[in-house]
Amino acid sequence: MVWAPKDGSGIQDHPIALVSDRRRWLTGLIPTVLGGLLLIALALVRAPVVLLIVPLLVSVAGARYAAGGQAGYYEVREDGSLGDFLGRKPPLGISEMRRTKA
Repeated sequence: MVWAPKDGSGIQDHPIALVSDRRRWLTGLIPTVLGGLLLIALALVRAPVVLLIVPLLVSVAGARYAAGGQAGYYEVREDGSLGDFLGRKPPLGISEMRRTKA
């Protein structure tokens, strides 16, 4: 997704692109879901509390992996390449920009 500056707004002079890493997100989702299911199964069979830590750690590791990487908001340079990293949260002033699909 790309946000282009509106004419004459002056808030942001460069377009902003949202870059996501779908493969990393899906790869991290698998251990997160499996760890959650294992946690529920172990809780239903009343496993010792120490055993509940293992699927919890697997879920947390999967979630941290999915949230990592180089996904986030970037400025778009004049030549169309990605510029400065603006962060994972929407930057200020993006609501005043025009959203386009790229």
